[in-house]
Amino acid sequence: MKKLLFLMLLGLFVTKVDAQAIYYQASQYAFKYVENGKWTDWTEWMESDVVLSIDEDNDVINVYTFNKQTYVVVKHNREYTDSSGGKQVEFDVVDQDGDKGKIRRRVEKNGNTQLYVEYNDIIWVYSGLKKIEKEHKEYASKLK
Repeated sequence: MKKLLFLMLLGLFVTKVDAQAIYYQASQYAFKYVENGKWTDWTEWMESDVVLSIDEDNDVINVYTFNKQTYVVVKHNREYTDSSGGKQVEFDVVDQDGDKGKIRRRVEKNGNTQLYVEYNDIIWVYSGLKKIEKEHKEYASKLK
């Protein structure tokens, strides 16, 4: 009996729980960039079906466009409420090419979730993020 109890307790300590990424699909996106030393205005919102995954346990964010973009979080920055009442959290990231940037996740007061990808000369935002089901995750995994 003691041996069984010991094995059960040991199992509690050595069991590995794999982190699961949460998958989202964006309904629209927009961007702006630096032109002649100045930021342009935001583009109009454009339709999107881009799939994103956020793995908070492993600090990795993937964006599945025609080329998969991978962002590794190197620093968790501040969390704050912006002047419009949106809740934001910022991260310093390094992408798959070694370029440094920032990612902001923003949840508006109405619940709309946005993901901003920011570099020194371009910013884009995915909006209308909705959690998606397994078949979309499988689609995203084929884009790796």
